[in-house]
Amino acid sequence: MQRIAITGGVAEGKTTVLRMFESLGAQAMSSDQLVATLLAPGTEVWEQLIREFGQAITAADGALARERLAALAFGDPAVRRRLNRMMHPAVVRALQAQLQAREPSSTPIFVEVPLLIEVALQGVFDAVVVVQATPALQRQRLMARGVPPQRARQILQAQLPTRCKTPFADWVIRTHRSLESVEAQARRIWRTLTQQVYSVAQRNSVSGVKIGQEYRE
Repeated sequence: MQRIAITGGVAEGKTTVLRMFESLGAQAMSSDQLVATLLAPGTEVWEQLIREFGQAITAADGALARERLAALAFGDPAVRRRLNRMMHPAVVRALQAQLQAREPSSTPIFVEVPLLIEVALQGVFDAVVVVQATPALQRQRLMARGVPPQRARQILQAQLPTRCKTPFADWVIRTHRSLESVEAQARRIWRTLTQQVYSVAQRNSVSGVKIGQEYRE
């Protein structure tokens, strides 16, 4: 099963691109969903965060108030480093466990991993898709989500610029273009991958290797 990572910065369209590949027939996984599970009340990570940052980061029902935690993290680099030291190992372990639990398949799986390069996780994947928009469009999208302009600037300044991620990419999808253009870019990548899958399946059927076993191109 080919494992393809989708990465990029905030508000660059990673989830949109992931859903495009899913609609084309790919398996899909989002690390954001894993994070939501890890942060559920009563989990080990939730308890660690409460011990570290106090009850002020929880809502009335005990759920983590992620916007409050984000405000702390983006407002103070030291807090952000402490948070990252707690979160990154847990997310990596959960992601690797989810991938290992998947049944072998000839269908590629695309995984949205925003901090792929920052945590040096690209070696877990067979290929990397970097999703890239312009910084101006990122700010515009953040503010459209209700993020104040100053907070939007803080968020972007705190992140590794996407231009530093593109050297690790097998493909770059530019999302500052029209939706139709983004879809066309995704389809071209999907055609390349499915052609590789077909070629491997043909070779395996001839050589006697059972189709569905893991492979690498």
